Amino acid sequence: MAGNKNSGRRAMPGNVHLLRGNPSKKGAHELHDTGHAPQLKVEAPPCPAFLTKDAKAEWRRIVKDLEILGLITKVDRAELAVYCQAWGDWKAAREKIASLEEKGMVEVTPSGYKQMSAWMQLANRAEERMRKAGDSFGLNPSARAKLGTGHVNQGELFPNEQKETAAKYGL
Repeated sequence: MAGNKNSGRRAMPGNVHLLRGNPSKKGAHELHDTGHAPQLKVEAPPCPAFLTKDAKAEWRRIVKDLEILGLITKVDRAELAVYCQAWGDWKAAREKIASLEEKGMVEVTPSGYKQMSAWMQLANRAEERMRKAGDSFGLNPSARAKLGTGHVNQGELFPNEQKETAAKYGL
């Protein structure tokens, strides 16, 4: 069988395609999803109350920029909460490691062997969760590279908040 609907690359969402500068020169009618996926309103979801203080601070730091870039809707609340809480967990673990100095990185077992400390393991796992969830929103360099750059040197007559925010994150 030569191929089916699952063959090849997945179609890129219209807003991401526009952020890249429309490299394939698709028409405006093609950039709007043609019934394949429901269009969701770009809107920041409310911050979950159960997040830690540091996770809520990260939520407040990033959510407005994601909204300006058109990369978030209300249904993305859980994924963003995972990212923010993972960041909060990572920050707490790294602060504990720093306070313990050398003992924060390596522990000695009862039999005398050295191993990675529990705090270091927690930090590493939180970092993995943070990276996976952050990929959904282009929150690391490799995820942003997938979005590409949308530089068009035609000048701007009016301020472009979306373009300024994209430039801030290297898009």
